[in-house]
Amino acid sequence: MVDNILKKASLKNTKQRSSVLKIIESSDEPLTAEEIFKIMIIENSQINLSTIYRTLNLLTGKNVLLKTLKGDGTASYELNKISHKHYITCSVCNSSALIESCPIKDISEAVSEKTGFKVTGHSLQLTGICSECMKKNK
Repeated sequence: MVDNILKKASLKNTKQRSSVLKIIESSDEPLTAEEIFKIMIIENSQINLSTIYRTLNLLTGKNVLLKTLKGDGTASYELNKISHKHYITCSVCNSSALIESCPIKDISEAVSEKTGFKVTGHSLQLTGICSECMKKNK
């Protein structure tokens, strides 16, 4: 699948790109560059963090990956699939939870009607405090 993803994006299949994509593809939630780097160290991959950042920026620019900013300002990445996902992130511990359905559809339709624009994409970033952090801070 990784080969097809890179081919569709008109990108050369390099060992680094393939490794980064395989890690992201196998994850159930978005990953940061540092998390990808740690996984690659465990797998004994010879790659440095700056190469991971360059790869993530390239793949995001080609719309292969979606980039989401966490509450602490770090970016996390996931595959850009046809059915996209939204998460809410704890601003204390940075844990995240999946929002089951996209709440933007109705807003997009209203914006289209009001502005005349055709909405072709969106990003939604929600932050809050998770139940575990609220329990700790009582």
